[in-house]
Amino acid sequence: MPPHALSLRTKMNTKFIYLLFGVILTYFSSYLPDLAGVVGIEETHISSIVAFGSLNGMLFGPVWGAIVSGTGMLLHELNTPGYISKNAFKVLSPFFIMLCSVVSGLIVQRKHRMAISIYGSLIFIWYSTDVGREAFYYPWFHIIALMAFLIVGKYTTQSIYSKTYIFIYLLFAALLGVMSDHLAGSIAYSYIYDLPATAFASAVMLYPAERIILALSAAFIAFFLLCIYKDIILSSGNLREDVNNIRSQEMEEYLQCDVLPLIKSEDKGRR
Repeated sequence: MPPHALSLRTKMNTKFIYLLFGVILTYFSSYLPDLAGVVGIEETHISSIVAFGSLNGMLFGPVWGAIVSGTGMLLHELNTPGYISKNAFKVLSPFFIMLCSVVSGLIVQRKHRMAISIYGSLIFIWYSTDVGREAFYYPWFHIIALMAFLIVGKYTTQSIYSKTYIFIYLLFAALLGVMSDHLAGSIAYSYIYDLPATAFASAVMLYPAERIILALSAAFIAFFLLCIYKDIILSSGNLREDVNNIRSQEMEEYLQCDVLPLIKSEDKGRR
């Protein structure tokens, strides 16, 4: 087997292990205690898995993070029937968690326009409903979080060598992710159960607290794991040698795949 093929296979196996670990972690996180009595709506529980939805997006990216989050919740449903299929809102819950992963993942990958477009569209949908226009004050914290990210986020991305700025950036990624989950859930909840605007008035000053708790949890875990990963790489004594080997392999592939065929084609043209 060629060296580059062996290296590619090793990378794929490593990625598979990481993704499998994420699925297992998400599965067990669904057994963590829910946040109850926080949002202000009676008999409503906020699952702690929302924090892991954001974490998956930050660690695995918007696509794979969403797949990991959805797979973890599906496994819980298979093991505990009724976890998702209990009612219509529960059926939609995995999509809200996956949306959380997408937004957080896009921000970490610095695809800000896509993330803001998704986030902004949720705010637009809220105000396009009758309940949203009546409870116009409800997404006040969503708007503040977005404005703060637009103002502060651009400075944190320019300070990648400061751990403080990195944590703040991860916190913004987690916060906008869990807030996307919250607003999408609120829109669906009001539509499915035909809630009046007064039902959201009781939660308007309470939901920011539970969303900040979820965002802080995801940001701390992501920051901890990224710092460990960074220290492992920098502490490797063969780091410079590995970088040189990769560069030499890429140069060899470039010569074999691009340069030599071009030279051969030119020689044939001259003949």
